[in-house]
Amino acid sequence: MLRQVDIDTAASERWDVIVAGSSFASMFFVWALPPNLRVLVVEKGGIHEHSSQLDGWWPPQPDFTPVIAEGHDKEWVAHTMFGGNSNCWWGQAPRFHPADFDLFDRHGHAAPWPIGYDDLEPLYAEVEEVMEIAGGGSDQIMPRSRPFPYPPHTPGRSDRLCIESRPDIWVPAPTARSNGGTRPVCCANGVCHLCPIDSKFTVLNSIDRFQRPGVALVTETEAIQVDIANGQASALIVHNRGRQMPLRGDVIALGTNAIFNAAIALRSGLTSPALGRYLHEQASVTVTVDVAVPGLFGGTSIPAHCYGFYEGDHRAERAAVLVESYNAPSPRLRPERNRWTNAMMLKLIAEELPRPDDRVVVRPDGTVEVIWTGHSDYSQAGLTWARDQIATILPFEVDGVRDIVPSRTEAHIQGTHRMGRDPQASVTDASLRCHEVSNLVLLGAGAFPSCAPANPTLTLSALSLAAGRAL
Repeated sequence: MLRQVDIDTAASERWDVIVAGSSFASMFFVWALPPNLRVLVVEKGGIHEHSSQLDGWWPPQPDFTPVIAEGHDKEWVAHTMFGGNSNCWWGQAPRFHPADFDLFDRHGHAAPWPIGYDDLEPLYAEVEEVMEIAGGGSDQIMPRSRPFPYPPHTPGRSDRLCIESRPDIWVPAPTARSNGGTRPVCCANGVCHLCPIDSKFTVLNSIDRFQRPGVALVTETEAIQVDIANGQASALIVHNRGRQMPLRGDVIALGTNAIFNAAIALRSGLTSPALGRYLHEQASVTVTVDVAVPGLFGGTSIPAHCYGFYEGDHRAERAAVLVESYNAPSPRLRPERNRWTNAMMLKLIAEELPRPDDRVVVRPDGTVEVIWTGHSDYSQAGLTWARDQIATILPFEVDGVRDIVPSRTEAHIQGTHRMGRDPQASVTDASLRCHEVSNLVLLGAGAFPSCAPANPTLTLSALSLAAGRAL
């Protein structure tokens, strides 16, 4: 564990860098900082060991109050504890497709990225090494400078046929659920939200990778706002057990998720027109497809990805869709004799168009509101198209599609402080430094100018490496 200090010690010293939050974005930023710096990590929650989580403790949802606009219901998933959402993610770790960075240039949607796939590629590879990612077979879609650290998990029976027949679109899913390395190999039981054997990468079970002499941790301490004067951040104002106080540092970095980062920045007086706006995450639906071949019996919960509905000119009119094939939890068994497992459970995940009315606002009393107007017609058109065309990506007969269930959340909070070159249209530059305050860094998926179908974890972690090295 990182060296822990109490709040009085933290407040009595001056730090080179203060980082709010302790999940993926914050810790990969810490990983990339020069080794001679004195760094303080500030965590709102406490430290809850994996064993205590298994014994029944589980973190509450965060204490912002969502305002649902126009009757649209939505869950925004975050966990307040050391390691944040790294404790509860499923371990899906795909890269963004190269074309995801060019959505604006190719199709005029969202806002332009100030970087491209080639800029992030070596950083992707570095994060994959730290997380011990298992995968393979996707080089033709996402070019690589080095192989995956570990081989892919065994595919399910129907997944294997898909990968063998259509390697151009079907690939083993890259995952931080272990298939070799320092953690136990995935048990494939499909309870990945809280892995019983601690197989997936988390900040907590991999903290030794982030430790070094100059890094300290203070817990049970909430970041409230940043003290800014003359265009420079001088302190992080925090709340700890009824007391509010400044923690002084030369650089302040926020890695508390896209909702809380925006709230802290808004309380601090930042005035960027884009700040707090363009909140987004993917839309998704789970379907069960009855097929002519047996499924299941793969080596992990999600063994395969399909890119058959992902890239193409259709993105001008409807969303790209990533297909995940689930091995567990299993699809509902079929009633026909000798065809009980002839089914595939597929999740269709569509990109979203960030919109300014979907936003985070801070009330006069300092509490947070989330305003969300529902998923766009663009994302829904992509999902409908993919569902109706599902047979075109499968190399065997489809008997039917059933159990179509929209997801309440993808647990990917994105947008609100997007990166870009234009200070009037973005909040940070390519190094995640605020245009208004050069020594204030906003980490995480809040920096995304657009919403790829792929899971954001690998990309936000790679951006954090770039931001840390930029110092």
